[in-house]
Order: sequence, then C-alpha cells, then structure tokens
Amino acid sequence: MAEKDISRKIKGLIIWGIPSLIILAIVVSSLVWYTMYGKGDMTVRDAQVASDMVDAKARVTGTVDQILVQDGDVVKAGDVIATVKINVTDEQIKQLQQTVELSQRNLEQVKKGVTVQTPRMVSQPSSGASSAEVERARSRMERMNQLYEMGAISAVKRDQAAAEYQSIAASAASAQSQSAVTYDTTVQAANPETIKRAELQVKQAQAALDKAKGAGAATEITAPVDGVVHLGDIAQGTEVQAGQAVASIGSSDEMWIEVYPTQEQLDKIRLGQAVDYYVDREKYHGLVIDIIEPEAEEQEQQANTEGQQVEENKPIVKISISQENKGLFSVGQPAEVRFLQKG
Repeated sequence: MAEKDISRKIKGLIIWGIPSLIILAIVVSSLVWYTMYGKGDMTVRDAQVASDMVDAKARVTGTVDQILVQDGDVVKAGDVIATVKINVTDEQIKQLQQTVELSQRNLEQVKKGVTVQTPRMVSQPSSGASSAEVERARSRMERMNQLYEMGAISAVKRDQAAAEYQSIAASAASAQSQSAVTYDTTVQAANPETIKRAELQVKQAQAALDKAKGAGAATEITAPVDGVVHLGDIAQGTEVQAGQAVASIGSSDEMWIEVYPTQEQLDKIRLGQAVDYYVDREKYHGLVIDIIEPEAEEQEQQANTEGQQVEENKPIVKISISQENKGLFSVGQPAEVRFLQKG
C-alpha cells in the first residue's frame, strides 16, 4: 500500500509541477521584459557604433607597395598602414649626377677667382683700334666679371669678354707703337657671397641626387589617429599622388551610437532624451545629442559612417558615448538602443 501511495504522489508532481515551472518561467520572462522594455520605453535594434573618419594620406607620388592592415583592423596613431614606392628612372639619376658635377666645377672656378690680363703699350703711332674702342671693351669685360660673380653668366662668357678686350687693347697698342705689347696678369678674389651661392648650388644638387637614389625605398603611410581602418578601393600596385587618401580611420576619440529609426519611431524621440544602449550585451547609458533629417544630411551621414549601409531617406539619431567607454568599442559594432520615456 505504501509503495502505491508514493507513486501516486510522484505522478501528481509530474502532472502539476512541470506546467507550474513553465508558467513561472513565463512570469519571470515577462517581468524581465517589463523591467527592460516596459513602461512605454521604445527599443530600436537598427543601430551601430559610428565615428568621424580621418584620412591617412600618401606623402609622395608613387605605387602602393604593401598594405599592412585589413578592413576593420584596429590601429593606433602612428601605426603603418601601407607603403608607397617612388618610381625614379636611371636617366633621371644620370641627369642629377651631371648637375652635381657641373655645380662642383663651377664652385672650384669661383674659388680660384677671376684672372685679368692688363696690356702695357709703347707709344708709336700706327693704324689700329681707337682708345674709345678699348674703353668700351674694358667696360664690357668688367661688367661680365661682375655678372659672373653674381652667378648670372658662365665662365665661358666671361672669358670671351676678356679675350675680346685683350684683342682690342692689342690693336690699340699696335696703333701707338710697333713694339711688342706686354700684359700684366692679376687675379681678383671672388666675392664671398658668390662663393656661398656656388656652395649652396652644390648642396642642393647633391641633396636632389641623394633623394632620387633613395626614392626606390618604400615610404610609409601611417594612421593619423587611433581607430578602425577602412581601406576603400586601394590595392597593391595602385598609383597614388602625394596628398591622396589611401585609407580612412574611424577615430576612437570622436564616437557615438548611430540609430536608424523609422519615421514613426522618430516622432517619439527628442533631443536630450535619456537612453540605455547595449553593445555586446553590455548595458550603457547615454543621451540623444543629435537628430538628423535625411533630406538635409543624407550625404553627411554616408561620409561619416563606416560599416552598415544606411537606407536612403532614413533619419539618423546620434547617442552620446561617455569618454571612459569610447575605448571599449570599435566602429561598426552593432548596438541596440532603448529610448526611456518619463514615467
């Protein structure tokens, strides 16, 4: 008899206990739902972490040699995103080398100074150049010497003027005497400013050559800010210009939760409204800091948002993220937002 009574009790517990547990679970779930989403609060699940996009630009013109990150990678400011190889031909190197050699020879000539030969004449009239012609030739020679010291003409031009003066002076000397003409040779020291300019030309030519020789080395493109990488259409072998954006970084310093409500939901949202938002099932608090109507701001939201594609003509609501929480998220992470209503 005792065994029979126990089995009846067990059967009763099974019949009534399991339904009771199910009812209890439903009640608890309802209480949880009411606590989280009740009291007239509104939940929008179409949301994500967004931020300002900052361009990482190439500093030189060349070809993308390596891409060291992938879309969605988290980087720190200064991390290398890609490298660019500058293309320099052998002919360009040769021309730069010749420029260096010419500037070095010019510097050597300047440092030696200017050699001037002055004729001495014996007077005994004869046919030949007049004194006026001699004076003009001398003036021209002195002018050419000055231009050479200024770097305005070559040594060849200067020497031609000196030779012309000597020829005319010799002709004039012949007009005064049948005797031989002698020349006094003097060296005029170069102006210090002229030497300085010639030295600068050598340095500039050498610097251009050194830069071209090292141009085959890859030049680094680094992340300008901390954040998440968005590469766009860039790929290895792509030709880029100096100043061209190679990638964009979703800045972790300027982040918000971006919500995409329906027009009906938007009517229940106001600036300054308190919200709870959930990222990776963790709960955080924020405020509505901006409401963007699609007609006026459609282009802006497309440019500033990475990740999820936003439907055209859909409003955008921005939710604040506290400074201490910004380091916890990455651009493009999905989110869920509950807009709190005043009770």
